[in-house]
Amino acid sequence: MNFKKFFANIFIVFIFLILFISLTFLEVSAKSPSSYYIKNTTRPTKLYIVSLSKMTDSEKTMIVTLQGQVNNTSTSQIYTLSAGEPDYEIWLNDLKSNYDVKYEMVEDPWLLLDKFKNSINGYVLYSKNSKTDPSINNACSLAALKKSIAIDKSIEEKVKSKGITKLNGDCSNTDKYWAYNNLWNKGLNHSIAVQLSPNKTGPLRDYAIMSKALVFYEDMPSDFSLRDKVFGSMKKDSICLGWGPNEFHNVVEASKYGVNVIPSDWSYNLTLLSSFPSIPLTQNSGTKALKEDNVHYVTFVMSDGDNQQWNLGKNYSSPKWYGSKDRGNFNMGWAMTPSLYDLAPTVLKLYYKNASSGMNSDNFIVSPSGNGYMYPSKFDKAALDMQVKSLNTYMKNVDQKYVAILDDWALDNISVWNKYTEQPNIHGLFYLNFSKQNDYKGKIIWSNNKPIVSCRDLLWSSLEDNNTLINKINGYVNSGFTDINDPNAYTFVYVHAWSKTMADVQSVVNKLNKNSKIRIVTPDEFMQHVSENVKH
Repeated sequence: MNFKKFFANIFIVFIFLILFISLTFLEVSAKSPSSYYIKNTTRPTKLYIVSLSKMTDSEKTMIVTLQGQVNNTSTSQIYTLSAGEPDYEIWLNDLKSNYDVKYEMVEDPWLLLDKFKNSINGYVLYSKNSKTDPSINNACSLAALKKSIAIDKSIEEKVKSKGITKLNGDCSNTDKYWAYNNLWNKGLNHSIAVQLSPNKTGPLRDYAIMSKALVFYEDMPSDFSLRDKVFGSMKKDSICLGWGPNEFHNVVEASKYGVNVIPSDWSYNLTLLSSFPSIPLTQNSGTKALKEDNVHYVTFVMSDGDNQQWNLGKNYSSPKWYGSKDRGNFNMGWAMTPSLYDLAPTVLKLYYKNASSGMNSDNFIVSPSGNGYMYPSKFDKAALDMQVKSLNTYMKNVDQKYVAILDDWALDNISVWNKYTEQPNIHGLFYLNFSKQNDYKGKIIWSNNKPIVSCRDLLWSSLEDNNTLINKINGYVNSGFTDINDPNAYTFVYVHAWSKTMADVQSVVNKLNKNSKIRIVTPDEFMQHVSENVKH
């Protein structure tokens, strides 16, 4: 045997194997965004389903903190259901039907503690003396580091009777600063934090435990003493899950430090849902945009797509919104939070799978203002540079071309929008103003030869009702706004999810369709017409 030739061939095979693995890794990396999130690394094969609605507040916290410790280490995992969040049953049935996940119902939450008590080191104590008592948040932050569960004093004796040991670190009577002052640099995550009111005993806490996130809250909207410490200590372009007091000022404060807010303080089961792979998706294709002269183009976008908990808990099945019988009767735009791609990929896949297509299509765009809710003009500049690059990759992976932007009187700040439009997968922006979403009345500006289209009209109770909107759009046609080279021939309508439904959109569309010069199109088609026809 020629050993030199033999080993040379082995070496060549080895080199090709290394190249193949490297190329495969690069391909997978190219398909996956730079994730902001910690994903569960253990995919479940069996679930134990328990209803939070049948528990006391103390039991809820016990179970969801147990869920946070168990789900990342066992193929048998905990899944919670809650009254008022019907879509979690849909995600559960999808896992059973399409991902070979079996499950059984558990009536008594204490049976779950018995079953999984060997998966934890013990418990840390808190005492919830009022709805605003911060000790529950401090206990969750500590439990994350100690592989333990958070237990209220009211059920401590029953927990001890199960043979579970109390660990050092009684969080009772601690203030809102305690976890930050004592734990922030002891192993807590500096890329993800959870802003969660102490009166929310069940949602989001499982993910806070698994991701080792600081859980914190400030009750007074004008008090930023703790938020400044937390946001200012986080890494650039980080994530804050949950919600805080006073939307505008809370998001401004987070933006200042380069932190994205993900409205998610009623989100459940993120530990389990995140365990499935984030796989690139393709939107159901609609009809090709045809150029027509002498028409007025209108597109509708449903608000609140940045609201993760709405997309997870109510939107999908509700007859008001995505579950409406009217969906598919007309072209409709839906903003969707990118957080679902990592934290609930099976859910996002279902949205895509069941989107309408053909003559009338559902069309997904990125929710305000990119990877999370923030104000780009106020966002830390270095963090914004990081964000748009990650956003560009995400948009390729989910086949989305446009981003909804929510900002504060910043439409003409071209230098900010140039950062977005420099990215090849971002084809344009839909601009909304915070004060009133249509403050700029449909003004269109250009950035790197890509359109930034402001909201012209609203479908929003007390601001612009159905008949007012119909009359205004018909009035645009009567005023001659049908020259497709003119920006006035385009109307972007923002639909307020909390005061208007798909039935309202259907009613408006039915009357607008009586005007032969009005065309209802998807956001993608709308922007395509703007890009190809409007003089700029």
